Amino acid sequence: MVEMLGAAIIAMPVFMPLRMSASVVLGEAALADMSLGLAALAGVITHLALAAFFGLLYGLINARLSPAVQAHSERQAVMGLGYGLLIWLINFQIIARAAYPWFLETSQWLHALVHALAYGLPLGLMYAENAQRAEYRRAFPRPRRRKASELESGG
Repeated sequence: MVEMLGAAIIAMPVFMPLRMSASVVLGEAALADMSLGLAALAGVITHLALAAFFGLLYGLINARLSPAVQAHSERQAVMGLGYGLLIWLINFQIIARAAYPWFLETSQWLHALVHALAYGLPLGLMYAENAQRAEYRRAFPRPRRRKASELESGG
């Protein structure tokens, strides 16, 4: 959604970000020759799959850090921003140069900004929030629910 807004701001076709995501699996034909519906569907699926994969990878990296770092919002915000930029660097400046050169025809600063601010930052903050919740649950466990049979027997 953010990239679609960015596309509109810089006078690109609004659905071009979805077509570009689709081109990762369907090739350059997804950019113009393919119906918008098919390209959009493939683009959404590709985009969500990659976002989930990179989110899982972020979680695996963070799992090696101390609980204090995992739950620290400011550190996670900075780590998330850096992670978003790292994803942009690897995907656009290394992989796209080798396999998807059409990705380099678009505004690289906009892609870097979106990866950092609209993916990395929220990812880091959500990770910190979940780590804080987990810490709270460990510190203050919920009382165990008693079964009806325990209540009837008084035990």
